[in-house]
Amino acid sequence: MIIRPLLSLILFLRTRVSVAGVEHAISETRRRIMSLDQILSAAASGDFAHYNPQHIIDAVNALLPLGKDAALAAIESYLDKRNLDIDPQEGLFLVLRVLFEVPTNPGYHLPMRLGGSSPPPPPVLESLPHFPLVLIDDRPLIMISGFVLGGYAESITVHIHHFRATGTPRGKALAPSQSPSSVLDQFQAIYKRAYGTPPSQHEIALIQAQLSDT
Repeated sequence: MIIRPLLSLILFLRTRVSVAGVEHAISETRRRIMSLDQILSAAASGDFAHYNPQHIIDAVNALLPLGKDAALAAIESYLDKRNLDIDPQEGLFLVLRVLFEVPTNPGYHLPMRLGGSSPPPPPVLESLPHFPLVLIDDRPLIMISGFVLGGYAESITVHIHHFRATGTPRGKALAPSQSPSSVLDQFQAIYKRAYGTPPSQHEIALIQAQLSDT
């Protein structure tokens, strides 16, 4: 009889389903259950001290199938229903940085003018083209816990107009697949290349906390 070996093979193959495939399926299920406004609302928070990269992943993966014009229109429609003077929806800066490819020239995204940060932008902006994010294994990890501003912050609409004029949407959905330890090792190497020194324990802990969320 070959039935028993065949069943064993099927069960074996099922156990070999990649973590990436499972995580992508969970993300897709979450995206279908939530409305686009709910997804954008979760991603739009400017509380970067409690940043969750999964919210950016969900937003980018929900917007990407719409195409460039419809995706930007969806963001504008969401913003039309918010008072940006009360809540400037600064998390959407991050959504745009991940939704669109880094341009070849100048080699980094338009800087976010929201105030000072620690760490500051690197001396060579091309070394961290998504700053304040670092994109590793399709995980948009934030390197700062917030901005310190002495004047008026830049409006998200400036970046919407910029990406409408010059942006190219990313080629595929975000689908993290590597282990947190591998991503953390890559982060430390990228940080050292960008700044010339290793990240502090505080900066490492900030990334570790985010890796537990994706």
